[in-house]
Amino acid sequence: MMNIHNINISKPLIKNVCRLNIFFMLIPIKVSAAQEKASTMISTEPMSGNYLFQLILGLIIVLICIVALAWFAKRMNRLQSSTGGMLKIIGGISMGSRERVVLLQVGSEQLLVGVSPGRINTLHVLEAPLDNAGVSSEKTFATNLAEAVFQKNSASYRQKTNDA
Repeated sequence: MMNIHNINISKPLIKNVCRLNIFFMLIPIKVSAAQEKASTMISTEPMSGNYLFQLILGLIIVLICIVALAWFAKRMNRLQSSTGGMLKIIGGISMGSRERVVLLQVGSEQLLVGVSPGRINTLHVLEAPLDNAGVSSEKTFATNLAEAVFQKNSASYRQKTNDA
């Protein structure tokens, strides 16, 4: 007969076996808990009034968070970029897909600057500042759109008054 006390087994091996035994004992509990959770999830109706209320309320909260974060980011950008009116971008023109020429006003001095993805070069320092009215002689998209809408509305108004 063999005596149990004569077997040489190390204590870490016994601890690992006990841990594995506990792990394998807990697996059926986790599976049964998952089955219960699945059965409760299936029993709730997806189109019930309570479910739809929770869904809409969650969507509204997410939208409010997005708007609040956008407002906060815009406000922080405005605070970081405030230079007290000492630096203004007067105008610019695209010279290629990634290159621009920009006219900057720094205090009372105007600089013509070339901007590319990895570099900014001063092209020219203007001795006499340009007028802001002379720089933007082109119509912007907003003014063109406003004129087109005004012309369309005035034409339809004239047509209605002539028909009456």
